[in-house]
Amino acid sequence: MHRNLGRVSRTADNMLYNLRKNRPFASRFGRDEGGSLIIFSLFMLILMLMISGMAVDLMRAETHRARLQSTLDRAILAAASLEQTLNSEEVVLDYFDKAGLGAFISADDIHVVETATAKTVTATASMTAGTFFMKMVGIDRLSAPAAGIAEESLSDVEISLVLDVSGSMGSTSASGHTKMYDLIQAANEFVYLMQCDPDAEQPFDNVCVVESDTVSISLIPYAEQVLVGETLLQEFNITNEHSQSSCVDFEAADFQSTSVSLTDTLQRAGTIDRRSYHSNGNHGSSSRFARDNYRTCRTDSYRTIVPYSNDYSDLQTQISAMHAGGYTSIHLGMKWATALLDPEFQPALSNLTTGASPLITPNFDGRPYSYGRPRTKKVVVLMTDGKNTSLYSLKPGFRTGLSPFWLNDKDYSDDNDLSVYRASTNKYYHVHGDYSSRWRSYPHGNSGGDDDAVQLTYQEVWDNYAVDYWDDEFWWLADSWNYIGNSTMNTYLDNICDTAKARGIEVFTLGFETSSSSSAVLSSCASSVSHHFDVDGTDISEAFNSIAREIHDLRLTN
Repeated sequence: MHRNLGRVSRTADNMLYNLRKNRPFASRFGRDEGGSLIIFSLFMLILMLMISGMAVDLMRAETHRARLQSTLDRAILAAASLEQTLNSEEVVLDYFDKAGLGAFISADDIHVVETATAKTVTATASMTAGTFFMKMVGIDRLSAPAAGIAEESLSDVEISLVLDVSGSMGSTSASGHTKMYDLIQAANEFVYLMQCDPDAEQPFDNVCVVESDTVSISLIPYAEQVLVGETLLQEFNITNEHSQSSCVDFEAADFQSTSVSLTDTLQRAGTIDRRSYHSNGNHGSSSRFARDNYRTCRTDSYRTIVPYSNDYSDLQTQISAMHAGGYTSIHLGMKWATALLDPEFQPALSNLTTGASPLITPNFDGRPYSYGRPRTKKVVVLMTDGKNTSLYSLKPGFRTGLSPFWLNDKDYSDDNDLSVYRASTNKYYHVHGDYSSRWRSYPHGNSGGDDDAVQLTYQEVWDNYAVDYWDDEFWWLADSWNYIGNSTMNTYLDNICDTAKARGIEVFTLGFETSSSSSAVLSSCASSVSHHFDVDGTDISEAFNSIAREIHDLRLTN
């Protein structure tokens, strides 16, 4: 027993001795940091693996969500279509069933609001995706929701239909009919399609599906001038030298704006005939007289603007009455087209909706709408068969006041009674009689105290005599008229087209058997290359129909 205790004591002493002996080594081991980065690296590796795994889980969930959202978007767009004949709720459910996602949506998740002119479909769907890596942090599943709303509604449409009724429209087209005949058929179809049924096929059945008073059409026939119509023209601050016609002379700057001011002074055009030529009797003794069918501003009723019509049948009646005659001023047709679409015209339109027999239906009060108004389309459809030719207008000093013409008893049928004053000699030129005695100190009828000769006003001169009679016969008189030709008129057309497009007006153009140069001018005016149509008599109706259906598509706003 004592022997064993002695061994234990010696063993303890030896261990104590060894510890004292190796104390520096133990101290160094405790202070040694070698290998600590390995531990940190292992920790970071595990963390990176977890983050990567979470990203995989999130990507899987996003893939499911994107598929669900894509299916929902397609479904509600189809269901919200105004042309959709099936039940909108069933359309959405069917889309999900066919995509294999029917379990993730129910009828309670779909809401449909429908009116006569709009449909709104709202839907939600949700699915969950299991996780692989995020389970380690207690997240077993991720949600993948989808939601959307689709609305399709009918836009209000304001159209200016600008039709060429110049003389060349009386020529024969590729169809064998006159161009005017072909235009009448095509334009009549166009107004029917726009205001009654855009999907109609001939023969038309007059059962309209287009909502009434959503599409307004202003008909603007034009030749050398545009006949505004006195009722409409009186809404502007128009000069009143006469009331025989209701055309307007514009300045170059006017084609930089879409509007026509209701307050600034607007110059009424003179009723001049610049096409009957006296030319020493080339057209006979009557050629000195102005002819109504040669006037710059012709007053045939079918040439009058029809503003903001809501009745395609009334428009068809006006279109069917059109005839060809006159020079061509495309820029004037375009100017009035934009003026009637510009919101500055709104007060005038409101005035024209009042009274017992208003020119414009009261249902259109408030139009033209502002350019920025939601769900509103403004469209110009501009048609011509040729090019800009010539435009004549009176100079300012020859519109009002007394002229140098004197006439005995105002007997216009007998130019023996006509004399013309020359201020530089203070003499009167008597139109007939011995040439040597034509220059006299008194007008016709005033010799011997006879004072029946009456000084004519300028308006009376232009009402009765051709402008060329003034120029050719009385060489000492100053030129009374201004002239602009093709190049200047094309510039004006470019300016008004560019201004209209900058305002957001959609511009369609049709060149009816025109030259390549005229086609280029029209194409430049159009909103895009696809907005311009080159047509002949065999396909003009097809082009108008195509434009009508494209405008109808513009009315559908998602």
